[in-house]
Amino acid sequence: MGMRNWLGVTLFAVIAGAGAFLAPRSAHADWLKAETEHFVIYGNTSENSLRRYAGKIERFDTLLRTYYPISTEYQTPKLEIFMADGRRDMVRISPGIDESVAGYYSPNSGRIYTVINTRSPMGDVVAYHEYAHHFMFQMSSSAYPSWFVEGFAEYYSTADVSDKTIQFGRHNPGRMNSLTGGANTWAKMDDVLKWKVTPSGRYPAHLYYAQAWAMTHYFMSTPDRTRMLGAYLSAVAGGQDSVVAMQAATGRTSNQLQSDIWSYISGRINILTPQIELAEPTVTVSRLSNADADTIWLDVRLDNTPVIQKTDDDGDDDGGSTQTAAQKAREESEEAANRAELIASAMAMAQVHKGDRTGPLLAARAYRLTQQPDLALEALEPLLTDQLTDADVLRVAAMALLDQVQAESSQDNAAALRRRASGYLARAMDAEPLDFRIYLGLNDARRGQAQYPTPNDLATLETAYALAPQSFDTRLRLGEAYIARQMAPAAINVLMPVSNSPHRSGFTRRAQAMINQARTSAGQAAATFDEPPEDEPPSAAQAPAEALAD
Repeated sequence: MGMRNWLGVTLFAVIAGAGAFLAPRSAHADWLKAETEHFVIYGNTSENSLRRYAGKIERFDTLLRTYYPISTEYQTPKLEIFMADGRRDMVRISPGIDESVAGYYSPNSGRIYTVINTRSPMGDVVAYHEYAHHFMFQMSSSAYPSWFVEGFAEYYSTADVSDKTIQFGRHNPGRMNSLTGGANTWAKMDDVLKWKVTPSGRYPAHLYYAQAWAMTHYFMSTPDRTRMLGAYLSAVAGGQDSVVAMQAATGRTSNQLQSDIWSYISGRINILTPQIELAEPTVTVSRLSNADADTIWLDVRLDNTPVIQKTDDDGDDDGGSTQTAAQKAREESEEAANRAELIASAMAMAQVHKGDRTGPLLAARAYRLTQQPDLALEALEPLLTDQLTDADVLRVAAMALLDQVQAESSQDNAAALRRRASGYLARAMDAEPLDFRIYLGLNDARRGQAQYPTPNDLATLETAYALAPQSFDTRLRLGEAYIARQMAPAAINVLMPVSNSPHRSGFTRRAQAMINQARTSAGQAAATFDEPPEDEPPSAAQAPAEALAD
């Protein structure tokens, strides 16, 4: 059997079925946009550099699709990638971000995108790691165990992509560094098979990534091991205990398997150079307007800042007990300061660009954050003509109308606001049918209403899910609707990838509660979900590695 067959098709077939931020625009700031078949890439760089980068990331997509072909009956949205030119840009898009972060991926309900620090030597590694996550959710609905979610991304992250060849499966020096203390310094295999990343976990995150990488590399190294991995993943997706499933698939105890993996990575690991035809990607480059260039970071931040501030149950906190009241207060204070700065910056830039659609749109989004939806609509009013086809303006206007519903005491007035919002969203959908946020807006207009969820409500959410399977918010909404329609198996299927996320959060806890609600409604026993190992001080051998932010 050929390399492509054993590594890709075999595995896929088995598992797929189961202030400072408002700096004036530089006179030399030429922001360009490159579009390829699967990406939209923004960079304040030369056209040649942007074309080279776009071609490279498109070839990486070719690698993944060669081994894991995706077949859909609909067009999928392109992933946005923002090229941050060093620390200054990273702070502009994510105030307070750690200096060691070379990039991150954001699949939330506000916008799905990746940011890469082009000054970091880890830039390509992070770009490939994060896109592998994005691709995995598009590839299959299977509920992969947590370690494999990260291991898959780590395995492909070290790819070397050139115009003519691709090599993958290479060493990651940082990950190897975390493993060189010997197998007795590793986390126990039983823990690896069940753990999730948390700041308060027994083992530090760098060891989690390292062992996930080592395990994935081991299983991808031969056809027999890849088939074992496929059998294991299929069993776990079917509800079998991860430790039991691994021993059944490999015929090895946890200790024996750990020893096998240690021996493998201590020797010569299998690096592959597949014979893939790498056609020259089509790259279309255009120049952003002055207004779009000025507001590129503000635009993303406004999309990702919730109108209603998150509670403990909504965010990505680890739910652990080690966070002190002082730490929590400090984080809340920093969040409030960042929010205030964002609003002030957006309002100031709205004045700079009040002569075109950028100014009113910035002001409207800022007013929504200040809980003044009436002023948001007032700002957009000059643009809201019957002929308007600007999907962003229509969507923001609709969401401002739905903001007003919350404070409306009259049911008739509330119904009128919902109808008007739905009309704007329908027009936005016609203008931009691939924006999953529009479908979530239509869902916002319907939730809590009589007979919700109707078959049409399900269809709306299923469209959002098809366009953005990476969005946990979308999955939770669809799972909730399935449960309400007594479609327990469908709910469990869409919620399990959230529950199995390596990064424990409010999303994962809500998904687990909803899964058990679905199981109970179907007459099944509640599931027991694996929790991270209890706290234990890390050993001296566990040195920190480079930061990745998922």
